[in-house]
Amino acid sequence: MSEISSTTRMNHAKEATNKRETFELRRIEDHTEKEIKLAQSKSEAEISKIKKAYEVDVRKENTDGEIKLTKIRNSWNKRFDEENKRYEKMLNDLKSSQDERMSEIKLNNEQQVAKQEEKHKEHLEEARLKFEEQKAKYES
Repeated sequence: MSEISSTTRMNHAKEATNKRETFELRRIEDHTEKEIKLAQSKSEAEISKIKKAYEVDVRKENTDGEIKLTKIRNSWNKRFDEENKRYEKMLNDLKSSQDERMSEIKLNNEQQVAKQEEKHKEHLEEARLKFEEQKAKYES
């Protein structure tokens, strides 16, 4: 009987050791699982923080880009308007200059036509006078 009781004691001792080891393994697994979950949550929080910071940076860059683009557009629109005004002024100056030259040419042509008509009238008058003279000679 002593052998049976010693075997039974050994079996109980083995069982107790197995239970302790199983309990210790569960405790270590639980501890490891908690550490893994804690590391995961920290990683997820850090990733979330980095994503938010990245999104803020992207929005900021987009906003800065839009502001710069708006400034450039306004600058170019202003320059475009100035150039249009300058072009309109030059065009109006050219038109008025052209009108003045055309008026001068027209006046000059009218004066030349008047001089030519005066010369023609003088020539016709001289011719008429010569004709009258010659006619008077032949009639006398």
